[in-house]
Amino acid sequence: MDYPASLYMHTFNLLPQFGPARLVRLSRYFENWQTAFHAGPEELTAAGIEEPLAAIFVRHRDSLDLEVEQEKLSESDIGLINYSDKNYPKLLLEIAKFPPLLYCRGAMVDSDELSVAVVGTRMVTGYGRAVTPRLIEPLAAAGVTIVSGLAFGIDSLAHTSAINTRGRTIAILGGGLDDKSLYPKAHALLADRILDCGGALLSEYPPGTPNFKQHFVARNRIISGMSLATVVIESDLKSGSLITAKYALEQNRAVYAVPGPIYSRQSQGPNNLIKMGARPVTDAKEILEDLNVGFAFQAQEPPRLSGDSPAESLLLKTISLEPMHINEIVKQTELSAADASSALTFLEMKGKIRNLGGQQYILSR
Repeated sequence: MDYPASLYMHTFNLLPQFGPARLVRLSRYFENWQTAFHAGPEELTAAGIEEPLAAIFVRHRDSLDLEVEQEKLSESDIGLINYSDKNYPKLLLEIAKFPPLLYCRGAMVDSDELSVAVVGTRMVTGYGRAVTPRLIEPLAAAGVTIVSGLAFGIDSLAHTSAINTRGRTIAILGGGLDDKSLYPKAHALLADRILDCGGALLSEYPPGTPNFKQHFVARNRIISGMSLATVVIESDLKSGSLITAKYALEQNRAVYAVPGPIYSRQSQGPNNLIKMGARPVTDAKEILEDLNVGFAFQAQEPPRLSGDSPAESLLLKTISLEPMHINEIVKQTELSAADASSALTFLEMKGKIRNLGGQQYILSR
């Protein structure tokens, strides 16, 4: 029985030793993937696969049932996309060591050719919580696909910002896409929201693959590689987001950095990127103009909101788009701490302000 080329590729990919380089060697040597799958050790060796690994694959192949493998993928709603498929990200084919096979939950669409990567620290500050939706929501609303890594901090904020505008977002994972392997576990609901909104989860690793540290570094090349530009929002000098920026530069893609307070550790990464030539960005319109995309979402000061009580109105006059701590709010409004806290809770419930954590508040858009 004949199976799709991607399923034969999957059988090789089940062995961790078969990375992108060896899969490319096989694709160049054999007429098709079915032939590669059925090849003997000598043929595999002739294709550039080391003798011990060729022998390992033959034993591995003989233990496989392709029908069962296909059912396993279907049960987890995981599809396969190989480098010759029409829905494979076209920009990704341009990078060194592109992944010949991708695992996908959700679907890839033509509009994903207009993608922007958003990365940053896991240790996000109030500044990052305020800036991220302010920058990302207009991009998503203009039809830009937001690509990130589902991690804590900036990644999750970027995905959520896209979802909040009913935009499209794709998460690139460093392990398997099955429910058991999905990482971080705390973002299982976010992953579901991405899929419910028409987005996708992608990985180059088969189901059941643990999220090893080295996988996160490797997946960063995919985040930048399938994107026209990479935006860095908050990172220290050792952050993995700087690795993504480095990949983007190597891939001849644009790199944007959000400038931040010079005394903030989490702004050291973007500020240093700007010194090195990255473009500073403070408004989504700058990115959209570079990408020649119509500006469909006006990032502007929201109209002043009215409160349902004197205390609420006073708070809405005091709070702005700059994060403000409750102690400063109490000081400026001269409300008691109890009255301010109560009014803030009601305003948050009404969606008029946002709590950034750490008792810091900003106006909602």
